[in-house]
Amino acid sequence: MPDPVSPDPVAPAPVSRPSPARSVVHLSNDPYEVNGMQAGFQLPRWVWRSMFACYAIFFLGLGAATGRDTATIFMLVVSALYALMYFATAGILHAQKGPEHASPLDRVGGMLDTWTGPMDGQTVAAQILAVPAGFAFLGVTFLIVRWTAGF
Repeated sequence: MPDPVSPDPVAPAPVSRPSPARSVVHLSNDPYEVNGMQAGFQLPRWVWRSMFACYAIFFLGLGAATGRDTATIFMLVVSALYALMYFATAGILHAQKGPEHASPLDRVGGMLDTWTGPMDGQTVAAQILAVPAGFAFLGVTFLIVRWTAGF
């Protein structure tokens, strides 16, 4: 019978675990993070501002064309608040995330790497701003129809 006090030669050696009070080294899951900066979406500010402006044009045009009674104005205000919440949430999360690298599209001839290959600024803008520009066009169209109909 083995001696209970002597260590078992087959058992693994005890592992010392760091205490929670010790400093923990941050290992990022983002392979593009360097010195605390992250790659992020790498979209220039003008893309976000253009998107916001397109939605503002949509709501202003729709409000001017159809906002004649309280129920319609209430519906437009609620919808505009949802759109504002979208942009405010993105801004708050961006501020919490920390600094990002500058967008490669801010440089002359800069290309943005995507899953389908590198894209220049015009291609990125066309893909991202197609729907918001369509909404802005719709808002302006409603306003023009309203003015030409004389209501």
